[in-house]
Amino acid sequence: MGALACLMTRRTATRLVEPGPTTEQLAVILSAATTAPDHKMLRPWRFVVVRGEARATLATAIAEAAQAVGTLPEPVVRKAAGKATRSPALIAVVAARVQSKVPVGEQDASAAAAAQNICLAAHALGLASAWKSVPLLDSAQVRAAFGLADGEELVGWVELGTQAQGMPLPSRPAVPLDQVAAELAVDGTLRPVAAVVPEQLPVSAAAAQPIGSARSGPVG
Repeated sequence: MGALACLMTRRTATRLVEPGPTTEQLAVILSAATTAPDHKMLRPWRFVVVRGEARATLATAIAEAAQAVGTLPEPVVRKAAGKATRSPALIAVVAARVQSKVPVGEQDASAAAAAQNICLAAHALGLASAWKSVPLLDSAQVRAAFGLADGEELVGWVELGTQAQGMPLPSRPAVPLDQVAAELAVDGTLRPVAAVVPEQLPVSAAAAQPIGSARSGPVG
């Protein structure tokens, strides 16, 4: 798969099942994450892999955090805890900010770019992924589960596996470029960019079929 095809055909999985990533695939995915743009090469991110029986350990931490709130109904507690085990594996992305002249916003953006690279690398390897919010991410229990130090924050986690048979992937309508992008003109005005993608960029029908899915047939 070419780089543009990977970018244009990645989708968020709707339900992830086995097989999940192998140890070798995880190493490739994590290596890809470390190539995110990184001003001053600060490495303002780190990653925590959760798979196998360790998912239950994470689920317990989330359940304890939810119970500590004191007002959540038991079904809500179970649902929150179940998010740790709904995929074969996940990679938590931690914004590990560094004391630097580089603004915190730029460092956090690098961590977010690392998360995107995880999704793209998984797609390139034939896996499916879903970038999700972490339940009760500010709780002491969840922070301890991921070993967060003071000043570190969870960007989210990326769930990994295979798209379940018969579960459709969400469509991704093309966004009109003139609605979201502009170019600065010499006279100081901002002018919408061309709304049509140049002819040399469209992805072929074969390349546009998302991978990491047990589902056959066209998707949006």
